[in-house]
Amino acid sequence: MGKVTGGRLAVKALKREGVECIFALSGGHVDPLFQACIDEKVRLIDVRHEQAAAFMADGWARVTGKPGIAAVTAGPGVTNAVTGLWNAYECLSPIIVFGGKAPLFEFELGSLQDLNSLSLVESVTKWRRAGYETRRIPEYVSMAFRQALGGRPGPVYLEFPADLLFTQVEESDAVFCNGYRAESRPQGDPGQVKRAVDLLLAAQRPIAIAGSGVYWSQAGEELRELIEIIGLPLTLIQMGRGVVPEDHPCCFGPTRIGTKQADVVLLIGTRLNYGLNFGRPGLFGADQKWIQIDIEPTEIGRNRTIEIGIAGDAKAVLGQMVEQARVRWGDKKKSDWLEECRAYIKGRQEQLEAEMNSDSVPIHPARLCREIRDFIDRDAVIAMDGGDTTVWGAAVLKGYRPGHWLDNGPTGCLGVGIPFAMAAKVARPDKQVLLLNGDGSFGLNGMEFDTMIRHNIPVVCVICNDEAWGMMMHPQQAMGEDRVIGTRLGFRRYDRMVEGLGGYGEAVERPEDIRPALQRAFASGLPACVNVRCLSLARGSQRRAS
Repeated sequence: MGKVTGGRLAVKALKREGVECIFALSGGHVDPLFQACIDEKVRLIDVRHEQAAAFMADGWARVTGKPGIAAVTAGPGVTNAVTGLWNAYECLSPIIVFGGKAPLFEFELGSLQDLNSLSLVESVTKWRRAGYETRRIPEYVSMAFRQALGGRPGPVYLEFPADLLFTQVEESDAVFCNGYRAESRPQGDPGQVKRAVDLLLAAQRPIAIAGSGVYWSQAGEELRELIEIIGLPLTLIQMGRGVVPEDHPCCFGPTRIGTKQADVVLLIGTRLNYGLNFGRPGLFGADQKWIQIDIEPTEIGRNRTIEIGIAGDAKAVLGQMVEQARVRWGDKKKSDWLEECRAYIKGRQEQLEAEMNSDSVPIHPARLCREIRDFIDRDAVIAMDGGDTTVWGAAVLKGYRPGHWLDNGPTGCLGVGIPFAMAAKVARPDKQVLLLNGDGSFGLNGMEFDTMIRHNIPVVCVICNDEAWGMMMHPQQAMGEDRVIGTRLGFRRYDRMVEGLGGYGEAVERPEDIRPALQRAFASGLPACVNVRCLSLARGSQRRAS
């Protein structure tokens, strides 16, 4: 076999896991990983900021369902990646970040970029380790995969002193592991599953809410079967969007349907955080009975009393429930309750229609989103980034396939959109990838258009440009125009910036010009920016920023 560097051992271990690409930014502490990518023919996409590398790893995981890999240099490289680690942690994304570390022979001497990285990342990772023996580097890589994918998925951090990555050892002496993680899915307690199905079948107005856990466990088919058997109205949130197509007769997308009227609520793979008002009265009724399914037992009963809690993998537990329901329910459906939910949705949609068809100039954000919705392919990947922009996009755009809907998630983290969209296009080069971006959040990672151009990643970015940090400006305006501070941005020609970098750019100011601009942007075959001048509107408000 011969001698290989520690860096090459790490990349060989990644290849054994099926890793196709690594997202990274150059630095001396991790250059052996870069060199190994040449030797092992692993694609390396170098970004302009380490935050983007971590976000791209997250985006890759969301689109493919497989761990995303990032590599960042020591010190500021690691600190720049922390936001991406935290976002992945809160969104349950299995990513592995390799961080640089000072060489062993310079420990405690004041080495360049020396940092106690393990302590820094402790609160934003599932697991974090440093390895100190070159031949064991592949073993540590296997540990990282086991931790990222085991139980509730999430990010892990792994670092090796730089001299270990440069050191050569006999490849035959290296520790490569096989069969080192479980492939089975933990099922729910059969008695609790039976109780849950009994409760759903006896309910008059049941609803289901499914989140990211359903996506990560690939449970879309089981969820679809369950809602069809029972006639169960379904709300999808976060990475759950698209696991069941949002034009399915039982699926109501992200709309919180029947939350107050329901007598039984089935919660699957999502936390009762602020997005669901912590499960409290206001959004929900006070006397409802709840069934909660989560792979993490400590999430069950958090913030609300749960009638039946089932710890287990969503795919496995839903499969158990389908078997029970199919035998005991037959073809009966709660059609009256479903029709009531559909009537509610129809009313909501009619309220939105006027805004989606508005001819106003500047352009109404709902009209922009409707034009996008009507233009893109059904299997397009949609990424979103921003405050008000994301709210409008979530209301109008639809998810039809698992892993084809990428948004900020529960963190509300801005700057994710461009890296997410890049990762999606790398993973799905044959699909349309459209990013709906606010003008404020565009600025956080806008230079990654250079990365797109260098690596031929033709994403189309549509900027909903309301000339402001709109979500913050609206409450300031409510206090009076003299209280608006630090939130106005003005109309900037971001499209010209993209053109200057070598991409396609176009500004749009009239609604009838949106569709032709989208056609030209996709037809260009280049990374593209369609910069659309929009009204500054909070959802449900007709107020325009002066």
